[in-house]
Amino acid sequence: MRTPVSLAVVPSLDELAHDPARAATLTAEVKGAVILQVAAVLTALSTPTVPTNGARPEPAPTDDRLLTADEAAAILGVTPTWLYRHAKTLPYTRRLSRKVLRFSEAGLRRWQAARRP
Repeated sequence: MRTPVSLAVVPSLDELAHDPARAATLTAEVKGAVILQVAAVLTALSTPTVPTNGARPEPAPTDDRLLTADEAAAILGVTPTWLYRHAKTLPYTRRLSRKVLRFSEAGLRRWQAARRP
């Protein structure tokens, strides 16, 4: 049975970060202990943060607004009728209900910028 490596012998991750050359002088057992520390830290950092009350985290706020056809038409320099006719092919169109369309301002501006020569 192997004896556990004494924690007094295992350098901290801080110590190794400040003096990386020190890692070359470590024994295989100590290197294994350091690798376990690194794995524990990586696991803790990669675990998503979950609210403790069981509620879903709120989505990150965005700077996007939903524009009416009149507002979007003014930005694009077209008529609202043109927007309604082409709504199915425009990537920034958001259908709120069967008869209500809105247009993502952020999506509209990205689309507009991509189309400019």
